[in-house]
Amino acid sequence: MQISDFIRIFLEVYTAGAAFVLIFLIGQILYMMHKVDKDLLKAKLFLNEEVMQRTWMYISIAGASFALNTFVKFAIQLTVWGEILNTYRLFETTQLIFLISFIMAVYNWYVFIGSFVSKD
Repeated sequence: MQISDFIRIFLEVYTAGAAFVLIFLIGQILYMMHKVDKDLLKAKLFLNEEVMQRTWMYISIAGASFALNTFVKFAIQLTVWGEILNTYRLFETTQLIFLISFIMAVYNWYVFIGSFVSKD
């Protein structure tokens, strides 16, 4: 097996795992939101600036990597630089960065909302 096959297979497995984690965390957040006092959520969010800063940072990184991913994909398919960019695995790297930062943003909210959900 060549290294490019290994990278491609790893990315497919990682993407599937990341999608499962995202679906699970988002499902848990939606479930917990039914148990949360909305006014308490707003008050805690207003007082906890760190959650908003982390979320903004993670979403910004995810957005930038998504945009870079799209640009690299475009460059690989339609320009002379395509072969050069393809050898550096920039497309796969930006995909990994997007998934990691998006998972971190969702996990940040999962921990925040889960910290004050009533356990009854």
